[in-house]
Amino acid sequence: MIVFICYAFVLSFPKLVLSMLQLGFLKQESAKEPYILEKDKFLQAANYAILREKLSIINTFLDLLLVGFWLLFGFSALENALDLSPLVKSVIFVLVFLGVQSLVHLPLEAYQILVIDKKFGFAKGGVKLFLADTLKSFAILFIVGGILIFAFSWIIVNVESWELYAFILGAVLIVSLNVLYPTVIAPLFNKFSPLDNVELKEAINALLARVGFKSEGVFVMDASKRDGRLNAYFAGLGKAKRVILFDTLLDKIPRDSLLAVLGHELGHFKHHDIYKMMALILGFFALLVFFVANMPEALFQSAHLEISAHASIVFLLILSAPFGFYFMLLVNFLSCKNEFNADKFGASLTTKEALASALLVLVKENNSFPLSHPLYMRFYYSHPPLMARLLALDCGHLGKNGIA
Repeated sequence: MIVFICYAFVLSFPKLVLSMLQLGFLKQESAKEPYILEKDKFLQAANYAILREKLSIINTFLDLLLVGFWLLFGFSALENALDLSPLVKSVIFVLVFLGVQSLVHLPLEAYQILVIDKKFGFAKGGVKLFLADTLKSFAILFIVGGILIFAFSWIIVNVESWELYAFILGAVLIVSLNVLYPTVIAPLFNKFSPLDNVELKEAINALLARVGFKSEGVFVMDASKRDGRLNAYFAGLGKAKRVILFDTLLDKIPRDSLLAVLGHELGHFKHHDIYKMMALILGFFALLVFFVANMPEALFQSAHLEISAHASIVFLLILSAPFGFYFMLLVNFLSCKNEFNADKFGASLTTKEALASALLVLVKENNSFPLSHPLYMRFYYSHPPLMARLLALDCGHLGKNGIA
């Protein structure tokens, strides 16, 4: 009971307060003069943000109910139902926990993608594609997740001071995911084709060469089959790095602005932001593992569990939410600083007007409401507000009165 009460007061209640602050802010600001966007787009973006926030409130309550269920009843029932060897029991126990969590949240996820995103013109795929993606995700969860749970469980059962070795395994996993994502994981969900626009490809390669960025190539992702939003990014580490352009981006942004967006991403590469953030995440993971490894037995008993491999892993998963919620204050603060620096770098490679124009198009096409409650922004925004970025580029005039 004590863990459930702490979870509610440390995570659920603050999240609900932030959501209510954000809803009030969105309703108040949407009634004012349009800001950056034209009036109809301004109202549409506000309505979209309001619907998403209402769904977030439901998710917060659902998370609290699920945690209450597991801590008060579910774990003890599952513990008694599984009479197996420690390692096999650990894998099945944790997979059941993860599977139930995913299944319970699935209807809300479907509503977000198939109803809300569809209503606002973002979601392009239908039920068939959603189900295919869901089945692939569950397959990855049970196959790859099962292997990883077994590995972590073996370490916890067989190694003294297991937290050190669990951290090393987690660090290897995090780095490996970054290396494998563009070539192994992402292609399971999207098709990646080499960019066939020779002129644009040469311009991009020239830009990459200016900063010494060596990649596996420039690829176009068929993002439009799921979503109409725009994006471009670099993925992978080392020789596996790729330049990824959403196919939705190519028709919406002129060449100079596209190069400015890539220049911004190159700024993250040049400033080693990816490695800094990865080190920060590893530090967070180390603290979380150390905390769970040294938790008093009374906390396990409050969830009707004995100290075991599966109990340690599910507590790692449960506690990652409240720990991560406050950790994001630091992550977002540093991320916003990195974004300003990357903007400056991207503008130096092209022009500040080209980058500012691209940022305006991204906000408009992605239906992003340009304002947010300041406290809400601290917890949830990894990027600074658009107007702040335009002012830093000395292009604030482009964001006034909805002028692109």
